[in-house]
Amino acid sequence: MASMYETEQKELIKTVSDGEKELETAEQKNVDMRLLLKTLRELTDFKELIPTIVNSLIQRIEVHNNDKSSGHCYVKVDIYFTAVGMIEIPDEKEISEIISKIQESPQMYKVV
Repeated sequence: MASMYETEQKELIKTVSDGEKELETAEQKNVDMRLLLKTLRELTDFKELIPTIVNSLIQRIEVHNNDKSSGHCYVKVDIYFTAVGMIEIPDEKEISEIISKIQESPQMYKVV
């Protein structure tokens, strides 16, 4: 019976530890998101990209090795934004599809 109690206690301690780590991560993301939103609200009408803006909006930039396979030199750059990570920029077709969805039901996409 004592061994079952010890096993259960170890499992509970591990569960609590994992939960605390998840909570810490969620709290950090919450703080990052609030910082991002605050920065965006303050800087909605900027004319020039200054280091302060870049440092508050971008978490990290990864520059990969160059690729010369097609005869041209290409370098892949990944930009990770604060609180949202790396985003995929949609192409023209995807943007037009999104706009048509928003026009069909604007109440679903209303920002409060």
